[in-house]
Amino acid sequence: MSAQGRPTSKRPPGSEAAHPRTDLAARRVMSGIALPFFVVACLLCAMAAAADVADMRMFWIVAAILCVVMVPIAWIDLMVIARRARAERTRGSHRS
Repeated sequence: MSAQGRPTSKRPPGSEAAHPRTDLAARRVMSGIALPFFVVACLLCAMAAAADVADMRMFWIVAAILCVVMVPIAWIDLMVIARRARAERTRGSHRS
Protein backbone atom coordinates (compact mmCIF):
# COMPACT_ATOMS: atom_id res chain seq x y z
CA MET A 1 0.00 0.00 0.00
CA SER A 2 1.12 3.52 -0.65
CA ALA A 3 1.45 6.25 1.96
CA GLN A 4 -2.03 7.56 1.12
CA GLY A 5 -3.62 4.20 1.92
CA ARG A 6 -4.32 3.24 -1.68
CA PRO A 7 -3.04 -0.09 -3.00
CA THR A 8 -0.10 0.23 -5.34
CA SER A 9 -0.36 -1.27 -8.79
CA LYS A 10 2.41 -2.88 -10.79
CA ARG A 11 0.87 -1.55 -14.01
CA PRO A 12 1.92 1.89 -15.14
CA PRO A 13 -0.77 4.60 -15.16
CA GLY A 14 -2.77 4.67 -18.37
CA SER A 15 -2.53 0.92 -18.99
CA GLU A 16 -6.18 0.27 -18.14
CA ALA A 17 -8.29 -1.70 -20.57
CA ALA A 18 -9.51 0.27 -23.57
CA HIS A 19 -13.00 -1.24 -23.31
CA PRO A 20 -13.61 -2.43 -19.74
CA ARG A 21 -16.59 -4.76 -19.26
CA THR A 22 -18.66 -5.52 -16.23
CA ASP A 23 -19.77 -8.99 -15.20
CA LEU A 24 -23.10 -9.21 -17.04
CA ALA A 25 -24.29 -12.23 -15.07
CA ALA A 26 -23.81 -10.40 -11.75
CA ARG A 27 -25.55 -7.30 -13.08
CA ARG A 28 -28.43 -9.44 -14.35
CA VAL A 29 -28.87 -11.00 -10.90
CA MET A 30 -28.73 -7.64 -9.11
CA SER A 31 -31.17 -5.94 -11.49
CA GLY A 32 -33.38 -9.04 -11.54
CA ILE A 33 -33.68 -8.80 -7.76
CA ALA A 34 -33.96 -5.00 -7.68
CA LEU A 35 -36.81 -4.76 -10.20
CA PRO A 36 -39.42 -6.83 -8.33
CA PHE A 37 -38.13 -5.53 -4.98
CA PHE A 38 -38.76 -1.90 -5.94
CA VAL A 39 -42.14 -2.70 -7.52
CA VAL A 40 -43.30 -4.40 -4.31
CA ALA A 41 -41.71 -1.71 -2.12
CA CYS A 42 -43.49 1.00 -4.12
CA LEU A 43 -46.83 -0.70 -3.63
CA LEU A 44 -46.22 -1.19 0.09
CA CYS A 45 -45.08 2.41 0.58
CA ALA A 46 -48.12 3.70 -1.32
CA MET A 47 -50.43 1.55 0.82
CA ALA A 48 -48.68 2.78 3.98
CA ALA A 49 -49.09 6.40 2.84
CA ALA A 50 -52.77 5.85 2.14
CA ALA A 51 -53.35 4.23 5.54
CA ASP A 52 -51.30 6.73 7.55
CA VAL A 53 -53.28 9.58 9.06
CA ALA A 54 -50.45 12.15 8.79
CA ASP A 55 -47.77 11.12 11.22
CA MET A 56 -45.43 9.61 8.61
CA ARG A 57 -47.44 10.17 5.44
CA MET A 58 -44.81 12.37 3.75
CA PHE A 59 -42.09 9.79 4.50
CA TRP A 60 -44.11 7.03 2.80
CA ILE A 61 -44.88 9.24 -0.19
CA VAL A 62 -41.19 10.10 -0.68
CA ALA A 63 -40.23 6.43 -0.26
CA ALA A 64 -42.82 5.43 -2.89
CA ILE A 65 -41.52 8.08 -5.30
CA LEU A 66 -37.94 6.86 -4.83
CA CYS A 67 -39.06 3.30 -5.56
CA VAL A 68 -40.91 4.46 -8.68
CA VAL A 69 -37.70 6.12 -9.88
CA MET A 70 -35.67 2.94 -9.30
CA VAL A 71 -38.01 0.63 -11.25
CA PRO A 72 -37.20 2.02 -14.73
CA ILE A 73 -33.49 2.17 -13.85
CA ALA A 74 -33.48 -1.57 -13.09
CA TRP A 75 -35.57 -2.27 -16.20
CA ILE A 76 -33.25 -0.25 -18.46
CA ASP A 77 -30.25 -2.01 -16.96
CA LEU A 78 -31.80 -5.39 -17.78
CA MET A 79 -32.40 -4.23 -21.37
CA VAL A 80 -28.78 -3.01 -21.69
CA ILE A 81 -27.51 -6.32 -20.30
CA ALA A 82 -29.63 -8.28 -22.80
CA ARG A 83 -28.37 -6.14 -25.69
CA ARG A 84 -24.73 -6.55 -24.64
CA ALA A 85 -25.12 -10.30 -24.15
CA ARG A 86 -26.72 -10.58 -27.60
CA ALA A 87 -23.88 -8.54 -29.11
CA GLU A 88 -21.26 -10.74 -27.43
CA ARG A 89 -22.98 -13.90 -28.70
CA THR A 90 -23.13 -12.46 -32.22
CA ARG A 91 -19.50 -11.34 -32.09
CA GLY A 92 -18.47 -14.77 -30.74
CA SER A 93 -20.29 -16.67 -33.51
CA HIS A 94 -18.53 -14.59 -36.20
CA ARG A 95 -15.11 -15.52 -34.82
CA SER A 96 -15.70 -19.26 -35.30
